[in-house]
Amino acid sequence: TWSLTQVIRGLQLAWWGTLLAFKNRHLHKHTYVKTTFILVIFSIILYLLTSTLFLIPLKLIQLLVYLFSFIFRYDHSLYTENYNAWITNYVFNLPFLGLMFMRYIYPQPLDSLFVESLHHVDLTYIKKHEGEQSLRPPYAPALERYPYGTDYWNEMFQYLKRTWNKIKIATILYFLSLLPFVGMFVYPVASAYALVDSLGHFPAITIGVFMYVIPGTKNFTMIFLESLYSSRAMMRELLEPYFGRVHFDAKVRRKWFREREGILFGFSIGFYPLVRLPLLGMLFYGVAQSATALILVKTTEPPPPP
Repeated sequence: TWSLTQVIRGLQLAWWGTLLAFKNRHLHKHTYVKTTFILVIFSIILYLLTSTLFLIPLKLIQLLVYLFSFIFRYDHSLYTENYNAWITNYVFNLPFLGLMFMRYIYPQPLDSLFVESLHHVDLTYIKKHEGEQSLRPPYAPALERYPYGTDYWNEMFQYLKRTWNKIKIATILYFLSLLPFVGMFVYPVASAYALVDSLGHFPAITIGVFMYVIPGTKNFTMIFLESLYSSRAMMRELLEPYFGRVHFDAKVRRKWFREREGILFGFSIGFYPLVRLPLLGMLFYGVAQSATALILVKTTEPPPPP
């Protein structure tokens, strides 16, 4: 289960990793500039596609609902409120999901960014502990002994499957929340269910009851659930340069994440709001990828020779 100490530790590592990324001069001159350029182009394409395929049709539907409200004389304000909340939390999240999907199309830029940052973390560690006898072995050379290789088609399929399931569940919850009588229970119950494995039954149920009792928490709960699942997904993608080399089976990987869940959540939630920023988000995603090198060094040992 999570603890507040673990989450705070994750936030600290996010901050320290960001500072290390900005201090890495080689990263600024070469790797980060190239990666940022690619991310900018990809992000612009994603926003154009999102606007064309989703936002314009949804705006037309909103206009029709508004016009029909005059013909049939009903209050369209409830629909407008729910529409705006859904657009904010899910449709605007599609470019973020597409940004993470880029790894399966062209993984080299983000992988190079991660490895370069790992070298810088090693160098900083050696300088900080200069003269000491018992130093840990450098992490970057140990990891680079493993060739980066992954089954792209299978990984791409799994990513699309996870994303589709996430969108499907979010859409089902949204429409269930519009039902009379039972709708008010949907998001509190979903929140408790999402947290029960991480916090335990009593804290999770307490949070669910809290969200039900306090009025006007529906939009907050939608944002909370979206942030929880999306930050987890982002952390999984940020660690792909590691898991693309050191291959674990599904059971061992789940155990690896479970043992570090609190720290990883604190780390990812520190970057998630910044990554969600329109167009600027890809810049922070590059910083997050760089900072991931530090959390890997702090939570794992260098892998043994292959």
